[in-house]
Amino acid sequence: MPIVLFYENAPAGAAARIESGLATVLDHYPELAGRIGRDEQGRHCIHLNNEGAIFVEVVCSSELAPFLDKRGNDVKDLVGSSTLELGDGMNRVPLIIQVTRFACGGLALSWEGHHRVCDGSAHTQFLLNWASAARTGSLTPGFVPLIHDRSFLSPRDPPVVEDPLVEFVHKPMSRTTVPGQEVLTLTENLTSKQISHLKSLCGNKYTTYETLSAHFWRCMTAARDFEDRSTLVGHFCPANGRSILNAPPGFFGNAIYHTFVQTSAADLLDGSLEHAAGLIRQAVKRASNRVFLESVIDYLALEQAGEDDRPPQAEAKDQSWIPNVMIPCWSRFPLYEVDFGFGDPFRFSTVNVGIEGVFTIGPPRKDGITEVLINVRKEHAQSLLAHLGN
Repeated sequence: MPIVLFYENAPAGAAARIESGLATVLDHYPELAGRIGRDEQGRHCIHLNNEGAIFVEVVCSSELAPFLDKRGNDVKDLVGSSTLELGDGMNRVPLIIQVTRFACGGLALSWEGHHRVCDGSAHTQFLLNWASAARTGSLTPGFVPLIHDRSFLSPRDPPVVEDPLVEFVHKPMSRTTVPGQEVLTLTENLTSKQISHLKSLCGNKYTTYETLSAHFWRCMTAARDFEDRSTLVGHFCPANGRSILNAPPGFFGNAIYHTFVQTSAADLLDGSLEHAAGLIRQAVKRASNRVFLESVIDYLALEQAGEDDRPPQAEAKDQSWIPNVMIPCWSRFPLYEVDFGFGDPFRFSTVNVGIEGVFTIGPPRKDGITEVLINVRKEHAQSLLAHLGN
């Protein structure tokens, strides 16, 4: 998932400072300086070959302002992978950086980090350490030594899948291919007052994520307007397994897994927002235990063994979650605290990766606005905006 941070009034030499900080911090992140591929036995792996991250610097003759309200394909020129030939799936670059300087002095910083290497929690800690290295020339005194050992994620012997939901959720995450369907990226800006109102509709009993994801799930289902109201609609809920697995402090890797909740379109739309939030809470509770997560690890190990035996496949494009949604939450990621020495970013964006039905809940801005980035089919966009209240 490419992320773009926007900065105002970056000084001359800002790109060189960012690049120098990257060189410093990558000494502690060998996975991000390596390549994703396969080993001699054909197994997926990360080659710690120190080939380095990709760093692209661009000078743009236009102003920054026109880019701020753009989303999706309109900002694809701000990410490095849009212009680079990066080879096939056997030698994938795990980290691509692009710095774009604008005529007004503004700056856009994009990074693309591969999920096979690390999850959002690990990647945002990398960003903060990178920014610190750029500001000071070294890592902060409070830097926690990184743990690269993934042994606590090892499957049991023999692997055992104890919850049938695990296989349903992860095979293959229920995405379908819909060629020819244009996917737009919309932005929903929610004030703290609006969020409080939505939570009050749920009796103030549910978390912000449970409330917002219930709201978006219902709005997208209404916008899709299923002729058969008995159609089963689902919600994939990402969860962080670090605490359940007692991951060591400083662990750098991926501990994200998913749970799933499903009901009929009629039940979801005819029921209340509180009812939908309750369904999501039940799903999260079902998956928030060691038995479920160990089953996830065992199942993925079994699936990985089969994938290792297959030749590399091109990534599918024009994917859709219909009739489901996927709603990741970045609200706790400190994206607005990534200071390279010329202030915090004031906006963030993402690039349309062509997967319909994804709602990304961003961290609150300093003005209290929570931005939600939404990938939706063009044919459903106006209806969705209407159901969101825009």
